[in-house]
Amino acid sequence: MVCRRAVQAILAALLAAACGGPSPAPDPAAEPGALHETQLGLSAARLDEAPAPPLWNDSAAMPGEQPLHPRPYAGAPPVVPHGIGDFLPLTNSENNCLLCHQPGGEKVEGEPTPLPASHLEDLRRAPGVQGEEVAGARHNCLACHVAAADVAPLVENAFTSPGSAPPGS
Repeated sequence: MVCRRAVQAILAALLAAACGGPSPAPDPAAEPGALHETQLGLSAARLDEAPAPPLWNDSAAMPGEQPLHPRPYAGAPPVVPHGIGDFLPLTNSENNCLLCHQPGGEKVEGEPTPLPASHLEDLRRAPGVQGEEVAGARHNCLACHVAAADVAPLVENAFTSPGSAPPGS
């Protein structure tokens, strides 16, 4: 019994020593075609390091001051082109977005974008039926819509959908 515990303790110590410290970077020259860990992912950082995202500040733009952002693909929810800090929190009983963005009609230049009729449809309880008011699940605007921010992306994105313009164009 004592011998078994001693062997277990030695194996545990060896395992801890093997896993405890950083492993040396493999020499790519030693193995043809081998990649270094900094070449494996989207980030140039080491795999055991987590880069800090850039700080995000709410846009200082007031509603109507900024142009609308192009959608990255057909059917994508529009980006909110103005700051949202003054409109939070969004709840079922208090949603300040609805003060300006009422359902119905077409977009008119210089006017708030109206909610589409789809926002009157309760997809859970009554799919295909348009109600008179914004459906409960649609009160959380930020579930689909994001506010524009002037920050650099963590990784570059060149995604384009068939028939859409490339980002930034």
